[in-house]
Amino acid sequence: MAFPANERKGLTAWILCCCCLWFLVIGASGSHKGEAWHYGAKGTAEWAELRMGVKNQCGGKYQSPIDIKTDETTYNASLGLLRYSNYNKHLRNAYVVNNGHTVVVAPKGNISATVTGRGLPGVYRFNQFHFHWGADDTIGTEHHIDGEAHAMEMHLVHTNEKYATAEEAYRHSDGLLVIGVLFAVSRQDNRALNSVVHSLDLMLKQRTNRVKLSKAISLADLLPGNPRQAYFYRGSLTTPPCAEAVTWTVLKRQGKISEIQLNAFRHLEVESAGKGDHELLVNNFRPTMPLHGRHVYRNFLIVPDYPKGSVKANQRLGTPK
Repeated sequence: MAFPANERKGLTAWILCCCCLWFLVIGASGSHKGEAWHYGAKGTAEWAELRMGVKNQCGGKYQSPIDIKTDETTYNASLGLLRYSNYNKHLRNAYVVNNGHTVVVAPKGNISATVTGRGLPGVYRFNQFHFHWGADDTIGTEHHIDGEAHAMEMHLVHTNEKYATAEEAYRHSDGLLVIGVLFAVSRQDNRALNSVVHSLDLMLKQRTNRVKLSKAISLADLLPGNPRQAYFYRGSLTTPPCAEAVTWTVLKRQGKISEIQLNAFRHLEVESAGKGDHELLVNNFRPTMPLHGRHVYRNFLIVPDYPKGSVKANQRLGTPK
């Protein structure tokens, strides 16, 4: 991706063993090697001090998530619209896992779904998707838009195809692409999420943390309308060890989710830290992090991009031609 040189500085390759992200990809429950970590104001504030067994970058300058201030974003003509290949194919033989930090949906084995786009440094193959949500409708997303959070955020994680293995991809700053989809509350169910929600209900009834996805779903159905327009920036994983090796792609359009569907996530439980009992798995999001001089780009035009008085500007502003 065409980012200024000053933003590439410090984003050098580093060795990330698979213990943080790999357990998400394969859907195994449990924590990765190193000190246990938690959410909440106190928990996230201590992430930078964790002994992870791998390089901990949670205190770095290029951290995620961020607050995307739309009037401070920059149109980048070198960024084309996102292109999705085989996203319409259905995920079959996939598993849904409550790993104690989030809900992960991962296929058993690789699938051929990829994302490309002019300006992206490669072809990115889909690995898994997972969610972040809050205890109520005013919180839940990791990324904010103009200071506002929403009820849920979905992350679709991809690795760069030019690397032979996932482990190798994690060693390079262009190894990961994560697509972020923010969800707002709707009166109607989002049919694309029904299979995931039903699987969560089964998880609760069977008192287990891992079930097979109840019905095949396509990745394309999970995306909101016009999913080719997005905001882009250099950032990190949003969980320890917070690897600064991610090209973030936050979609412009939001998805929808009903209150009933959200409650299926909010009723999940996780073992309380050091207490031996259980608590609700909610508010599993990291606070927004400082930009530290980074820029946020977009691949779509808005009114300020057009010359004053132009036809396009007048049309978008609703003024006479």
